[in-house]
Amino acid sequence: MSAKIPVMVVGGSANALGVLRSLTHCELHLLCDSAQAPAWHSRWGQKHRSADTKAPTVVDELMQLAARFCGKKPVLLLTEEKTVVHVSAARERLAPFYHFVLCDPAMLLALQSKSGFQQLANQVGAAIPQGRILSQLADLALIEDLNYPCVFKPLEQNEAYSRQFKKAYKVGSAAEVVSLYPAIAAVMPQMIVQEWLEGADSDIYFCLAYFDAKGKLISNFTGRKLRSWPLQVGGTASCTAAPEAAAELTEKTVKFCQAIDYVGQMGMEFKFDAHRGGFYMIEPTVGRTDYQHEIATLAGCNVLAAMVASMAGQPVEHATAPQNAFSKKVVWYDEIADANALANGGPNVLCLDYQRVAAVWRWSDPTPGLVSLWRRLKRKLS
Repeated sequence: MSAKIPVMVVGGSANALGVLRSLTHCELHLLCDSAQAPAWHSRWGQKHRSADTKAPTVVDELMQLAARFCGKKPVLLLTEEKTVVHVSAARERLAPFYHFVLCDPAMLLALQSKSGFQQLANQVGAAIPQGRILSQLADLALIEDLNYPCVFKPLEQNEAYSRQFKKAYKVGSAAEVVSLYPAIAAVMPQMIVQEWLEGADSDIYFCLAYFDAKGKLISNFTGRKLRSWPLQVGGTASCTAAPEAAAELTEKTVKFCQAIDYVGQMGMEFKFDAHRGGFYMIEPTVGRTDYQHEIATLAGCNVLAAMVASMAGQPVEHATAPQNAFSKKVVWYDEIADANALANGGPNVLCLDYQRVAAVWRWSDPTPGLVSLWRRLKRKLS
């Protein structure tokens, strides 16, 4: 019997929790900065506290933890965007102690930027909604020629912005952007106005893929959202497998990644535009897992297991998911976000013969759900 592959997961959200639950056959470790995080309470994985997994100091913490593995080299899995930036900047320092695959540093930063991604997509002729970047009030003159409605959103995650403004705005005219931007610019001047793709939240699809250091596709899975929260502009509230779109979206993802010589983890989000009649790339997730990554495991296609085996130099079985490879009918859902979406008019997509699996609550791993429930009860009582 071969030894378990050591894996270091960095982060603590439901994203990290899904990674732990997908890799129970491995020797799991979790680096997390909050005892309130769902993943911290999972039965899976040895827990290590971090001061802040989103700060540059996470690299020093990873170096200190490396000594505990006694010569074994863990696979490093990241779940947060800012952590990817810090690990990428210290890749030469970390590489002797951890297995990980990241694309070229400049490309990684470009793909994490909405403007950089748009530029790369346009260069290789990929289908993407057109947009304009705002950096200052004078740039408002650039948005007149766009086809409205558009989505108006920040170029990158920003805590100060999130505390004061919506994740994104659907705007019907340039005049709406002109009225919104001055207040936003004082906090977060780097914004994008991008053409809106018509369709419901259930028209949003995603392709999860991993390309090894030579650019070979090792594992992939295609899914679709059922609901988002906030509606139309938010993150995944619930999702399922999408075998009907697997061939087309895998081909589009692979074509784009090969055109730019991309390696590592890629989560490409698409939307089917009802007016244009085709799929358009919306945004990529690079160098880390997606929030909804666990749906692949639940549907019978454990792309994370294949990726970990590949990184560790072990044989990979069932690496890709062709159209008929999804063996289980299942819906993954964020308990709070999906309830909010349904209560506020989100599409009631019927999956009557599908098993529903919650992001946090799980009978096989109950403590994260129990802690989450207790915290909600305390908030209501207070």
